[in-house]
Amino acid sequence: MDNEPQFEKKLIVTPDQLWNSLGMIQQAVMSILLLFVYVLISIIIARSVSIHPGLENWMQNLQGLFRPDSLIMDLVWGTIAGLSLAIILSVFDLLIAVIGRKNIRTWLHRTDYMLPETPKQKRWALSISLSGSVVEEIMFRGFIYMAIIPLWSHWIWAALLLSAVFSLLHAGVQGFWSTLWIFLISVSLCYFVSQGGSIYFAAMAHVVINITNLFILPKFFKKHDE
Repeated sequence: MDNEPQFEKKLIVTPDQLWNSLGMIQQAVMSILLLFVYVLISIIIARSVSIHPGLENWMQNLQGLFRPDSLIMDLVWGTIAGLSLAIILSVFDLLIAVIGRKNIRTWLHRTDYMLPETPKQKRWALSISLSGSVVEEIMFRGFIYMAIIPLWSHWIWAALLLSAVFSLLHAGVQGFWSTLWIFLISVSLCYFVSQGGSIYFAAMAHVVINITNLFILPKFFKKHDE
């Protein structure tokens, strides 16, 4: 009963492979690429006004995600949303273990191989979680989501497509159930953005979810194991 099914197998990596300077370099490269795309499209729009209405609408929608007027409240609500999502999905994860008659302790610790162990790894993990959450939200909920949402009659179709891609990018090291939770989180963040949420809201929720899953919940589970 405690053995993982075939579809739950994943590539096992060590914390040292995940939490190091390479992660920050990757975030920096992605940030540069996003900036390059933004500047390039801005130039195209400026040099050919009204010729590319699709690009203009994309730029307008993207810029709307960065409105500063509600920054503080967006960060506050993003924190609440992120913590709520992390707790709710942890409860769902526990229910899966109970329904599947799995060893609960083993189940809850099945992804501990990813957790940072040394102080150095924890510093890198915190840095990558903070920067990665922001970069990923700008890329997925900003650049990509704002580009594909006009192609569909309802936001949910664009959200499902984007979330499938987003979650599958994590599938190699996360396993089936964790990938499913990532998918649901992505759909939720797409919903918030579709309902007028800013990129600050989505990024803050993403940050809180990552930090909760990396530092808070593992410590909580370990404390209750003793």
